[in-house]
Amino acid sequence: MNIAIGGFFHESNTFNPIITGETDFIIFEQDAIYANRNAFLLAKGIIEYFEDKPEYNLVPLVFAKAVPNGEIDTELYNWLKARFFAYLKSAPHIDAFVLALHGSMRVKSIGSAESDLLLAIRAQYPTTPVFCGLDMHATITDIMLQSANGFTGFKTAPHLDAYETGFNAAQMADLALSASTQLCMGYAKIDMLIAGEKSETDCEPMKSLIGELHKMEAEQDVVAASYFLGFPWADAKENGVTALVVTNNNPEKATQYAGYLADRFLACKQNFCFSSPSYPPEQALSLALKETCKPVFVSDSGDNPTAGSTADNTTIIGLLSNELKSLTSQKNILVAGIFDPSAVQICREKLNQNITLSVGGSFDTMYCRPVQISGIPVKYIESFGLFKSELILFKTSEFDLILSSKHIGFTNVDMFQALDIAYLQKDVIVVKLGYLTEDFKEIAARSYLALTQGCTDEVLNRLTYSKQYELI
Repeated sequence: MNIAIGGFFHESNTFNPIITGETDFIIFEQDAIYANRNAFLLAKGIIEYFEDKPEYNLVPLVFAKAVPNGEIDTELYNWLKARFFAYLKSAPHIDAFVLALHGSMRVKSIGSAESDLLLAIRAQYPTTPVFCGLDMHATITDIMLQSANGFTGFKTAPHLDAYETGFNAAQMADLALSASTQLCMGYAKIDMLIAGEKSETDCEPMKSLIGELHKMEAEQDVVAASYFLGFPWADAKENGVTALVVTNNNPEKATQYAGYLADRFLACKQNFCFSSPSYPPEQALSLALKETCKPVFVSDSGDNPTAGSTADNTTIIGLLSNELKSLTSQKNILVAGIFDPSAVQICREKLNQNITLSVGGSFDTMYCRPVQISGIPVKYIESFGLFKSELILFKTSEFDLILSSKHIGFTNVDMFQALDIAYLQKDVIVVKLGYLTEDFKEIAARSYLALTQGCTDEVLNRLTYSKQYELI
């Protein structure tokens, strides 16, 4: 039997004015995905489930992945979609689709990419089953529900189970095909938006809510149970929380269990809170700078590129350069970082020279302005990480600053190591994140959440939505 696999993975922030284009993506076509599977763990889980099953033949199509950012360029999306279907035309008969999707990818002038793609698949393959692995922050639309046979989502935030989710999506397809089983989806929607930093799965109440999912999935006829929390930094009409259950030939149970999960979620709504001490940015920085342990982490949460912000908000470096300058004199501070291709180019040409640089505030013009800083670019990296970004380490008298030429996440110590930064000796490390990644949790002596205003504002009522939601 032939299984078509592919996927587009992007979390699109409609409050970010950047249009995400081709250079922001890594794209693998057809067999190239096999050599690059570690770059797309959701797809890897799908591939490796089927690898030891000779009765299945995989038909790889197109895989595209980018760091969360603004909406996708329309021309780029249409090109990716055209390639996806072009490979299908030359493929043998397809018995099922198993796709690695995000669920909150949005295209300029089109809207939900997942809705558009799944609707197009259903139009050409009206009876072929379609199964999808999705991010926990997927926005489940009516078109998605009408066009697919089963969804399963991440159960961890920070997300550590992408591989397992892909594996589970593949299991659904195997079950449907090998046992000729009718899989049934039940769902319940809640008009609620919740900030990601209030729904970490190691903390209550999400910890117990995820426990309910695992308990359900232990039942023989429950194939998948998921909470899809929606994406709060997208102004999309069908946004919100969705509880979704897939059962083996038991539609009543799927609907009943989804309703139960929705009720449990609503019952917990007053208990959702930030997992780290959270303060306005000046207060969060002041508290961190007065700590005696190290390193103390401060999350610049309003400008979190892993949730699609611009990554060039200057609120933090403005405070460190001005209002809080007196607190920085005896402290060793690292700021990771600022997305600024122009500043990187200048630094590259002026390496090891004293210069004055205008940094940030080019993309985020609503919440900040460029900041002038003086110092020395002391280290240059030509091609860092999956997205091959240039990096600069820029030293000022108040702090060290990492500059990137590409819109990437500041998520792990690999970046610090590449720049030869003695990060464990830093008193304060500011990262453009919300909740800390596992890498940073492991080394943080203490952490604070700075509630900066930006495209990923954690105080959701400071953002403007076109629809009324209950905001958590």
